[in-house]
Amino acid sequence: MKLFVSKQNRFGPLDLNLVRRAGFLLFLCVAPLAAQNEAALAEQSRHAKDLMAAGRYDEAIPIYRQMVKALPANPGLHLNLGLAEEFAGHPDRAIPEFELVLKAQPASIPALTSLAMARLQSQQPAPAIAPLRKLLALQPDNRNACGMLAGALLATDHPEEAAEQYRKLSAADANDAKAWYGLGSAYEAWANHAFDQLTTLALDSPYAAALLGESSLQRGQYRSAFFFYRKAALSLPNLRSVHAGLAQIYRKTDHTDWADLEDHRETELAARPCTTRTAECLFAANQLLPAAKATAIQPDALFWKTKALNALAIEAFSHLGGLPESPELHAIKANILKGRKQYKEAAEEWRAALALTPGDAALQHQLVTTLFLARDFDAVLPMLQEALKAEPKAPDLNFMLGDTYLQTQQPDKAVPFLEAALQADHNMLLAHASLGFALSQTNKTTEAIPHLERALETDEDGSLHYQLARAYQTAGNATRAKELMTQYQTITAKSQSAKEQVAKEAEIVAPTQ
Repeated sequence: MKLFVSKQNRFGPLDLNLVRRAGFLLFLCVAPLAAQNEAALAEQSRHAKDLMAAGRYDEAIPIYRQMVKALPANPGLHLNLGLAEEFAGHPDRAIPEFELVLKAQPASIPALTSLAMARLQSQQPAPAIAPLRKLLALQPDNRNACGMLAGALLATDHPEEAAEQYRKLSAADANDAKAWYGLGSAYEAWANHAFDQLTTLALDSPYAAALLGESSLQRGQYRSAFFFYRKAALSLPNLRSVHAGLAQIYRKTDHTDWADLEDHRETELAARPCTTRTAECLFAANQLLPAAKATAIQPDALFWKTKALNALAIEAFSHLGGLPESPELHAIKANILKGRKQYKEAAEEWRAALALTPGDAALQHQLVTTLFLARDFDAVLPMLQEALKAEPKAPDLNFMLGDTYLQTQQPDKAVPFLEAALQADHNMLLAHASLGFALSQTNKTTEAIPHLERALETDEDGSLHYQLARAYQTAGNATRAKELMTQYQTITAKSQSAKEQVAKEAEIVAPTQ
């Protein structure tokens, strides 16, 4: 279950000022007014324009509604009403107004831009694509539209097309952090597509094993990486890159002599001639994008396609390291680290972003969330207490503060915040789990049981089953307690067996002869 939603824009550089400027031009040239109402409507128009300029969008909305009612065929008024709704935080109500404008003026740049932005703000990326394509046909150099289209394509699972748009953005501005981040993300999603194709064709193939080994190695999971690479090498000893991967693992685990042997094997494979235009040969020649675009769907071709896309993603992300420092750049790096579960490192990036923009509420929220995920309770506790003063009903903040009190052995203090989180979002299963534990620890067993039951599906280590069994035992329901205890023992036995098997299979041993 996803508890925390990033407040960062997912759809590329949205420039609200661009739309505001386009809209305000229309405020000054509202269509000819009906003669009998001309003076009154003109005054309404001036007043509404002043309200918009002052940021009082909600107050401008009823004025524009009255004007639209008086002049329903005026596209400029519908555009202004839509802008007022959008800026006031009602993009869903703005959409039909922009659509009315486009019926009358299909090539209206402000309406196309505003409709696309309203769709994206309403979490509707798919219907945003058509107006963005039309906008780019009219204005090929519109970076704002290009960024929005790239994000919409990525959000609707079209990573190859998204990558094309992000390449345009990064080529136009090599310092555009969002473009490089978007490009890396698009390549990653595209690589996932290729890997899914591979596993659909040959789930247990050595090609899939080699890619899993590469992924584990990048995350520093050397025993897991060794297990997969070794599996691939035993089946396909002449597969390029596998011995290089094993050499890296041996070097990282202080087995230099074994690493030298694997390096030698990889060098011999690399010396083989490669003259065709297959994905493998293109990859060997460092023609990564052509290798990624290879259309063959055999397991070996999909293997090299995936490797090429992974390499392109790393290349795109590496550009971030050389960009000028900015809050946006630190936020992007933080999100990358957070995605890798490197929460302490991510928190440092959020702190760096905040140092450049002190007091930014969105960045502060991200820092708090990341410190909580890092289990840095000493640091996060006072920050959560302060954040809740500004957002007392926020379900995620209430959950995090309640769980922080629970994890620091203060269940009495945890209960009201966990209850507040569930009052705001009754489907927050992790809050049900934490509240169940907190109530159990404060001897409120009967109240704890329904929360523990509700969260049972999230139990991965058996702890919820164990706590719920104890609660039922205390409540006098021995039958349900016995059933849950049996399930708890099954879960823990399977977990222990799996750990032992992984430890045995992933033991790093000498290379095969």
